[in-house]
Amino acid sequence: MSILEIVGGILMILMCIAIVVAVALQESPKGSGISALTGGDSYFNRNQGRTLDSMLAKTTKYLAIAFFVLTVLVYAADVFLR
Repeated sequence: MSILEIVGGILMILMCIAIVVAVALQESPKGSGISALTGGDSYFNRNQGRTLDSMLAKTTKYLAIAFFVLTVLVYAADVFLR
């Protein structure tokens, strides 16, 4: 394994963890899940929830795209640099 593969693998693991956290923090339509543990239905949380949910949704999309691109780049580097 080259240094590039090791660094790419570590970055992919960190991105996977970040994607899991971003998805777990999003509110479900029923209001259950991890957000229910934090008492997610207060007056102040209702106004902030839309902004936080949209931010988490965008973050999840960008992390997934970055994960895909990084995976392709690590694979391409493995194939072409050998």
